[in-house]
Amino acid sequence: MRLVGFVSFLQEPLNEFFAKVRPESGRVYDPEGRHKALTDIAENFRHFWVMMDDEQEIIGSIAIQDLKFDEKYKDVLHRNCGEIKCYYLLKEYQGKGYGKEMMAFAIDQARSFGYNWLYLDSIANKSETAIAIYKQFGFEEISRYNDNENADVFMRIKL
Repeated sequence: MRLVGFVSFLQEPLNEFFAKVRPESGRVYDPEGRHKALTDIAENFRHFWVMMDDEQEIIGSIAIQDLKFDEKYKDVLHRNCGEIKCYYLLKEYQGKGYGKEMMAFAIDQARSFGYNWLYLDSIANKSETAIAIYKQFGFEEISRYNDNENADVFMRIKL
């Protein structure tokens, strides 16, 4: 297994990956609507990586986006922050350390990019395993920091 940075020829396999991994975790995948950004990674993500198996199939993904300061959430939101996005791992590869490897890599990358904080949002009843990993890495639960109506768990870590 290895993590690689996104390159354009991975877009179509990524579309197939998202169509499989989101429903596996009880989520809808709407590439024409809410998830349109996922159909053009190069245009919509600055930092995006995929976990590949030995046959060069995508088994996981993780991204970091710049997180813009929003005065509305100034009580919990800092400046110069990143946000974890697209943290997915196919069910058959969970529990083998690949999710932790991706998260450790993303946190190291966020530090190297000079972010002071790293944030994420999630859904409690669909992300128990991921939330446990976030806590192992030192993410703490905070109050809402964005307008994502689908999320009900909000976390951050000081880098």
